[in-house]
Amino acid sequence: MSAIVGTASKRSRRSIVLIAATLVAVLTVIFFLNDSETETPMFGQEAPVQANQVAPAVTPDSSNQSSLPPDLWLQAYGSSSGNAAWGSPVVAPFDTLWNFSTDRELFSPPAFVGDFVFIAGNDKVLRALNKDSGQQIWTRSVTCGLSGGVAADSSAVYFSGQDGYMYALDFETGSEIWKTGLGYHIFTDACVFGDSLVLAGNSMGSIAALDKRTGVLIWDDTMDGLLLGPSVTDSIAVFSSEAGSVGAWNISGNSLWSRGFTTQPSAPSIVSNVVFLGFSSGKVLALSLFTGETLWESSLDNVNGRTVLSRPAITDDSLLVAGTCDGRVFCLETVAGELQWETELDNWIAVAPAVCDTIVYASCDDGRIHTLSLNTGIAIDTLETGSYSGTPPVLLGGVLYTGNSDGDFTAVTGALPVNPEPAEEE
Repeated sequence: MSAIVGTASKRSRRSIVLIAATLVAVLTVIFFLNDSETETPMFGQEAPVQANQVAPAVTPDSSNQSSLPPDLWLQAYGSSSGNAAWGSPVVAPFDTLWNFSTDRELFSPPAFVGDFVFIAGNDKVLRALNKDSGQQIWTRSVTCGLSGGVAADSSAVYFSGQDGYMYALDFETGSEIWKTGLGYHIFTDACVFGDSLVLAGNSMGSIAALDKRTGVLIWDDTMDGLLLGPSVTDSIAVFSSEAGSVGAWNISGNSLWSRGFTTQPSAPSIVSNVVFLGFSSGKVLALSLFTGETLWESSLDNVNGRTVLSRPAITDDSLLVAGTCDGRVFCLETVAGELQWETELDNWIAVAPAVCDTIVYASCDDGRIHTLSLNTGIAIDTLETGSYSGTPPVLLGGVLYTGNSDGDFTAVTGALPVNPEPAEEE
């Protein structure tokens, strides 16, 4: 049993990440792979594309412009894909719609439901803001900083604290419904699982599944090391840990599989029954959601030392985009993990990019969000954020939302892309 105590009533560890695959294509190669993350990559890599030149904006694919965000924000990034981008892309000229300043860093992925955006900060406060005006509606203070991602459904907001508690607050008023102690600091994202449970994990590797209505402990289990994630489908939850563990559980708390790796994984992303993970060795793995078996493995070139990868962002089930601590943004296709492009920036890309149908929004520790062509990785423009990256960028309804390490949460509008796709310079 883990050290978790039920009662009635993440400064965030930065994650790592990358790539996705469709199950039909990967099953043809699974027998070539073994269970070790350190094995030789099974797929070739193209030479990195240097993309430091600035190019005009790209033409959006109208087929994806009507895509809508989820009605309920049941896990970090709004879905298991790790990609918080919906609807039309926006480009310069950018204009600030509103800005809300707090006293401390903002690292927690926010949640959007209806007219609300919920932001959690290291100032120990969860805030409900109007997502269109930035007006503060209510606040709830706790005893320690907040760094895990927020989740919300139609009645409650769920979040965890470094004080070791998981909280459920009334959606409209912020009044407490319940809180449950997990014994140690909590850095994982809050997550609603199967419409009945709330998942969290603490810094000592204990996983807790709590009743969504009461906060009572339903089941628990343990992993080795500080927990990352989770990412969930309707019936399976996947956690990873900084100690190199990755595992999956069903809604009843039964362990489906567990893997141990020699380097640190990112938080997981899940698309089309495939789990995608980046590793501090500069590798990306695709695992079967049902068995944990390696479907493919891909490695970045020119890796020197520890190359931490952000959580992968998957778009259209076909491309994976992630960033690294040595200043790269890269794109892989998800059938076999082949490199499509790689772009060098000036600093760490610590959080998952937001990826729409034509543009990548990569928040960088050089104090800017870089917009890149999804097709080529060529730079389009930059948006100044004023500080190190904090929250992952969210593109929602033609507005780009982002929080930084100075405690500013900003909503930015822009123009629709109108120019044709640029050709790469020779």
